[in-house]
Amino acid sequence: MTPAPRGRVLVTGGAGFLGHHLVARLLQGGDQVVVLDDLSTGSLENLPPHERLTVVTGSVLDPAALGEAARGATFVFNLAGLVGMRRVVQDATLAYRVAAEGTAAVLAATGAAPAVLVSSSAVYGLSRRGPARESDPIAPEEVLAYDAGTPGYACGKLEIERLGRRAAAARRVLVVRPFNVVGEGQSGAYGMVLPTFLDAAASGRPLRVHGDGRQVRSFCEVGPFADALLRLVECEAAWGLAGDPVNLGSPEPTTILDLARLVLAQTGSSSPLELVPYERDYPGRTDVAYRVPDVSRLQGLIGPTRWPPMQAIVARLARTVRGADALSPPRPRRPSPPR
Repeated sequence: MTPAPRGRVLVTGGAGFLGHHLVARLLQGGDQVVVLDDLSTGSLENLPPHERLTVVTGSVLDPAALGEAARGATFVFNLAGLVGMRRVVQDATLAYRVAAEGTAAVLAATGAAPAVLVSSSAVYGLSRRGPARESDPIAPEEVLAYDAGTPGYACGKLEIERLGRRAAAARRVLVVRPFNVVGEGQSGAYGMVLPTFLDAAASGRPLRVHGDGRQVRSFCEVGPFADALLRLVECEAAWGLAGDPVNLGSPEPTTILDLARLVLAQTGSSSPLELVPYERDYPGRTDVAYRVPDVSRLQGLIGPTRWPPMQAIVARLARTVRGADALSPPRPRRPSPPR
């Protein structure tokens, strides 16, 4: 999909996994793009040299960097945030601050520019048993339970949504809740399950599955995700939601154990499966038993979306894995392109 140009587009977190796929599509559509990224998990290597791309290195919590990046912005995609369970557990307070304070700062710095705010399926908490619907009541105590009692990643994402609804009184705001986006270029270094499994299979190490592996998830590939997001942005009715969220992801359920077995089948690996208690890796935390989106609202806005099946996703990614590289931290930074 080639979207209509939006002018000067600010993408916070634009050097990360989701961000750089979105940036590529925006450049293809003719936009001037400004990326703001502190490179804590993203990499400049993800971004192509381009005459319509400007990169500002810094955090959404850095007023000077944000002010520079936001100058003249006519559209905003706010993707900045900590990623991966390992990272958000280690830096729970920072995860909350980047989401809550960072989003407030981005909204303040960009005036009346239309803004897309990226929340998370984590706001549904721990207790869902069926497909999660945007109309489901969100209990703050359930969200706090996801964060193990200390405001962190999930609480921060819920605050993003509150800020979005409040801002929608004065500007166009669209809030999306992604569900487990995967694809080429995603690192397992911060706890992402699929690249972690792929790396273990490629290197002959055990695939460590938490609990009994019956936890249910849905996974969507990053290319179709970015395309669906841009279709949503082009949908006038989506902006009419005034900050009410839209689930964005595949409705196909997959257990973690089935995912591990699929990785072994697609890679031909002889790695064993190892069942380990969730608390061994994340003390004091509870794993989510079921997390699959109801996509009725999304389909009502943009029509059916073709999400590749898990077998096709894993088969493609299995061909790209090169040993331990999938678990390597982001590559060394190189100097920013000229601004």
